[in-house]
Amino acid sequence: MEIYERIRELRKNHLHLSQTDFGNRLGVSRSVIKNIELNALARPDQKLSLIKLICKEFSVNEDWILNGNEPMFVEPDTFSLDDFVKQRGVTELELQIIKLYFDLDADTRKMLVEHFKKGLSSSSPDAVEREKTVEELEAEYKKSYLASARNTALSASNTTADITDKASEQ
Repeated sequence: MEIYERIRELRKNHLHLSQTDFGNRLGVSRSVIKNIELNALARPDQKLSLIKLICKEFSVNEDWILNGNEPMFVEPDTFSLDDFVKQRGVTELELQIIKLYFDLDADTRKMLVEHFKKGLSSSSPDAVEREKTVEELEAEYKKSYLASARNTALSASNTTADITDKASEQ
């Protein structure tokens, strides 16, 4: 696969952007993107600067674009919550809520998570299933085992009673 093909694959299959949107993010027109993807740039010297811009804007590995060497994306050394939510179109209010949540101490956050899990599971039993402890799993197993044993014993006693009743009728 050639450079222009990798750029088209990146845009269409991984970033899911139109040529116009891709160009807007890079500060160039749709026609520039079209020409890159057709390998028909009027000024081939533009290609390297655009490749560097693509790599910076979308965290793409330059070696992948130039040579096809994996990985396609570069994992940043640091994580920015602001950048992360900005890429996902979060509103300023949502960002403030997220930041306030992380300002809480760990115990309060844990309590809130449990509160929301409980609320979600009561509104829709399949929505959130918490992990069960070993003790809870053992108790469920014993309960089902005992119920099964009881049913077997009842069935056996009913059969014995039926035989006894039939014998006394004769």
